[in-house]
Order: sequence, then structure tokens, then C-alpha cells
Amino acid sequence: MLDTSFPRPVGDIGNPDSFNHPVIYRRLPGAVVSRIVTDEQLSDELVELFVSHARALEQAGATVISTSCGFLFPIQEKLQAAVSVPVITSALCLLPALREKVGENTPIGILTFDAERLAPHHIPDDGPVVVEGLAPSDHLYRVIAYDLSEMNHQQADNNVFHAMCRLKSREPHLAAVVLECTNLPPYRYTALKNNNFLIFDIHDAIKHLQNTYKL
Repeated sequence: MLDTSFPRPVGDIGNPDSFNHPVIYRRLPGAVVSRIVTDEQLSDELVELFVSHARALEQAGATVISTSCGFLFPIQEKLQAAVSVPVITSALCLLPALREKVGENTPIGILTFDAERLAPHHIPDDGPVVVEGLAPSDHLYRVIAYDLSEMNHQQADNNVFHAMCRLKSREPHLAAVVLECTNLPPYRYTALKNNNFLIFDIHDAIKHLQNTYKL
């Protein structure tokens, strides 16, 4: 878990009620949003912090390890190499499998927390992708970015709906959309409204690992 305290409704990976099995959480001191949501490579210090906490989770009995921020995809291989249990850093890990299914020329959408900071090294896909994010003026964006203690769930829901509308207007023939941000799944139903494509999030990525390893 990043070092945050903002509200996490059911569906958010940071809420244990989002799962039908026990969850172990570890918050990483100093891993604040501004240091993780960046288009630059993470510092060695931060990477080692995640590695050490991944090992601690494995020792505590975790059978699958996930992170609470999709921007951590670039350290997927390092985290997986550090532990013997399966690791999923981001819903973006699903992109290669989705690409194989939809074809090399079919557009896939990515709905992210911050489209300005989502860089090519975050996206494991060489095919056409369309990236859209929350607006910096959005209520949900400000709650996450500034770690606010209160959230208006209706405003957050509207923010996600309008972001998805922007994404669809840019590419009306999407085969699927991946929710990069782990704070977006609570609004998945809204994102699906009036859309005929599939939506995937961090929960789908975790379930994929659980099924693959029969956990």
C-alpha cells in the first residue's frame, strides 16, 4: 500500500471488504502518491522499499502479492524475482494477454489516474492504446493527489463517468478498457454504463493469478 489515508470505498483494493478472502496490508512509509505517480523511473531507494515489504508479506503468509498503484508496473519483474509467490503490480499487466485476444491492430483503452504522467515504460503493449485520465480539477483526483480525508462518492462517480466518456469519444471502437488506477474499481459499474466493451481492473488481474496458480 502507498503511504496514504484517503477514503477507500468497497471495490478499492485498500478496503478489505473488497475481497472474499483474508487480506494482509503493509503501508510503505514515504511511498506517497507524488513519488510514485511519475513519468520518471522510481529511485533505487523506493524499489528496495517495495522489495523488502514484498518479502515481509510473503513471510506473513501471503499467497499473492499486489500493490495499490498501477504506476508500479515498471518494478513488476524486480518484485517477482524477490519472492516465490505470484506478484501483480498493476492491472496493466493484463495488456499482453488482452492484446493477444483482440489482435494487433485493435485499440485498447486505458483509464488512468493521471494521463500526463503515464509513460511508455508503464504500458506493456506495442499495439494501439488510447489513454485517458481523471482531470486534475476532478474531486477524485484531488482526494488522491492531496490525500484528503473526505470524499464525495457521487462526485467521484461523476468524475469517472466523464473520463470514460472522453475516452470513448476519442476512440469509439475500443475492444476493452483497463483501469490502471486501483481507486477506480468502485465506479466500474458507472464506467460500464452504455458501453459495449469489457472493462478490466486490478481485481481481474489478481483473480487471473489465483486461477493460474490454483490458489
